[in-house]
Amino acid sequence: MKNNFRFAQVLIATFMLTFCLMFSNNASAQINVGGLPMSSMTELNEVFSLVTMPEIDTQSLIDEDVENEKLPGVPFRYGYNFDVNYNLTNSGTWETLSDGSRVWRLAVRSSDAVSINLAFKDFFMPKGATFFVYNLGKNMVYGAFTELNNSEDGYFATTPTYGSTTVLEYYEPVYSKNQGKITLHKVTHAYKDIFGYNSVLEEPCNININCPIGSPWVEQKRANTRITFSSGGGSFLCSGSLMNSTLGDRQPYYLYAEHCATDNYSTMVFYFNYENPTCIGTLGSLAQTMTGSTFKAGNFDTDFQLVLLNQPVPAEYNAYFNGWDRSNAQPLNQTAIHHPGGAVKKISVDIQPANTVTGFGGRLTNGFWLVVWDEGMTEGGSSGCPIYDQNHRVIGQNLGGTPANCNNPQSVQKYFGKFSESWAHGGSPTNQLKDWLDPNNTGALTVDGIDDITGIAPITNFTSNTQVLPITGGTVDFFDMSTNGPTSWSWSFPGATPSTSSDRNPGGISYTATGNYTVSLTTTNAFGSNLKTVVAYIKVEGVPLNTFNLQSPPNLARVIVNSNDPTSSVFTWGVSNPSPTVKYSFKIKKVGTIPEDILISDNGGLATEINIRKSFLDSLASRYGTNGDSVLCAWRVTAFNGADSITTNSFILHLREI
Repeated sequence: MKNNFRFAQVLIATFMLTFCLMFSNNASAQINVGGLPMSSMTELNEVFSLVTMPEIDTQSLIDEDVENEKLPGVPFRYGYNFDVNYNLTNSGTWETLSDGSRVWRLAVRSSDAVSINLAFKDFFMPKGATFFVYNLGKNMVYGAFTELNNSEDGYFATTPTYGSTTVLEYYEPVYSKNQGKITLHKVTHAYKDIFGYNSVLEEPCNININCPIGSPWVEQKRANTRITFSSGGGSFLCSGSLMNSTLGDRQPYYLYAEHCATDNYSTMVFYFNYENPTCIGTLGSLAQTMTGSTFKAGNFDTDFQLVLLNQPVPAEYNAYFNGWDRSNAQPLNQTAIHHPGGAVKKISVDIQPANTVTGFGGRLTNGFWLVVWDEGMTEGGSSGCPIYDQNHRVIGQNLGGTPANCNNPQSVQKYFGKFSESWAHGGSPTNQLKDWLDPNNTGALTVDGIDDITGIAPITNFTSNTQVLPITGGTVDFFDMSTNGPTSWSWSFPGATPSTSSDRNPGGISYTATGNYTVSLTTTNAFGSNLKTVVAYIKVEGVPLNTFNLQSPPNLARVIVNSNDPTSSVFTWGVSNPSPTVKYSFKIKKVGTIPEDILISDNGGLATEINIRKSFLDSLASRYGTNGDSVLCAWRVTAFNGADSITTNSFILHLREI
C-alpha cells in the first residue's frame, strides 16, 4: 500500500529508546563514508511517499519457532520477509534542490515491527551520490553509502533500524543525474527484539565475553561475529568467525554452519565487536558491520560452510583471524564464543575433554565433537560458532543439540562438526576446507591465529570478579582484557591496598571503607600506550538509606528575610539512618531553574537540621531575582552514606525581602 508520509508528525521517540540508541549507535554502521543525509542539512518537504507492508500473524510465527527450537540444527529465526519491488522510478518522492541536484525519499512501514532491515538488488551509486537509511527521529542513521558500496552482482543490504518505520534517502548531484539505481526487493519485519533493548532472548546462564572467564580470549573474540541472513520467507541469526590460512595473507575467510546457509550470500550482514564492555550489560555497539560474501565451500555431512567476505575487513574493526587444528587430537577442554539469541558476545567453557560422536540427522559417522558446558550455554543464534581447544585453535563449528537448560546444564549435549573431517571429507573445493585454508597444499596440521592489523598500541580494557562489596569491605580480583598484545601493565587503585600494581591480573586488592572507587589501567607495547579509567568502578556499600521527609518550614511557608537580620531560620527533616556515617546536604534553588545552592547540615553534616541566617537567605533572594519583593524557591535534602544517596521531595518556600 502506498501513501504519503508526514515526517514532522512522527519525530517522536521515548526517552528510553533514545538512551538505548545513543549507547549502541555512536557511529554509523557498515562500511560507509559517514556524514549526514541531505534532509538533515537542508529544509525538505515534510510530506513524501510511504509504503506499508501487509499485517503478519506474529503469534503464529512465534508458535512455529517454539516447535522448531525443539529440533536440533535449526537456525534462530527473528524476522518475516516481504518480497517487494520499489525503485527510484515506481516509488518514492523526488525533490529538486536549488543547484539542480535531487533527493529521493521513501518511508517503509511494517506495523508492530521491532525493527526493519532491507535488502536491495540492482543497487548502483554513481559518483557523488549518497544513500542513507534511518529510523524515525534519526537516532539510527546508516550511511553514507556511496560508489564504494557497489558490487558486481548489484546486491546490497543494511543493518536493521529500530522501530516500525524506516526511511530511505538518496541524493544525486547534477552531474550524475539519472545514473543511480536502487531497487528494494526485500523488507524484513523483525518480530523479535534482536537488539536487547526491551527483551533478552538468551538463557540467563550465558556469560558475557568481558567477564573474567573471557580474559584469556581477548584476541580470539575479535574473530567472532554475529550474522543475519535471509532464507526463504524468514530472516535468521547465527554466529561464526574469521579464519586464518597457511598463507597468513588475511583473506577474510569466514567459517560457520551449513544449516545457517542463506539463499543470497550477497545480503548477509556480519556484526563485528558486538559485545558489551562489561560483565553484566546487555547492549552492544552496532557501529561495525559488513555486508556481502561469496560462497566457497560447504558440506552437510559435517555441517560447515565457508564464505569469503566481499571486502577486506576495515582496519578500525581491529579483527583477528582464528588459528585451527585439523589433527583430530582429542582436546583437553573446549571454549565457544557466540551470540545466543543474537545477544551480545558470550563465552561457554567445557572443562572435560570432548568426545567423538556421530552427528544427528544422517550426518557423518564420528564426524563431530560432543561437549557438555560447565560454564555458560549455547542455544539458538549460537549455531555456527567456533569451538576452540586448549591451544586457542578452532577444532569445529556448532551444529546444535539438545535444548538449552540452565537449570540442568549437564543434561545438555551440544555437537560441533569436526574441523579435521571438514578438511578433506568432501573431495572437491566446493565441499571441503583444505583448498581454501591450505591452497599450496603444505600439509600443515595446525595454524595459529593472527591479528588483522599489526604495529599498533594496545586497546585497554579490564574487568573484575565483582564491582560491589558489602559494608564490611573485601578484596577484588582484576583481569586485563586489553587487545593488541600489551607487554606491561600499570594499575591504579586509589583508596585501596595496594594502590598500584604492575601485574597483568592483580588479585586481592583490598577495600575497607564505604565509598565509590576509581580504577585505572595503562597498557603498553612496543608501539605505544593506552589508558582506561573508570570512575566509581568499585563500590563498598554503606548503611541502608531509608526514605525520609522534610518537616519545617512546611510546604508553601513564607519566610521574611532582610540583609541586616542576624537571626536564623531553622530547616528540619527526618532521619534516613541514625548511623554517624550518614551525612545530609541542604539544597535550595529558584523554582523553574536547574542550579542548586548546596549547604552541609549542622554538626558537619550529621544533624537533621540546618540553621541559615536570614541575611544569607536575603542574599540568595537577591541573586535569584525577585518578583516584586519575593521569590519562589524549592528546597530539599539529600542523605549520603559514602556510596549511595537518597533525596527527599521538594518543599516550596516564599522568600520575601523587607
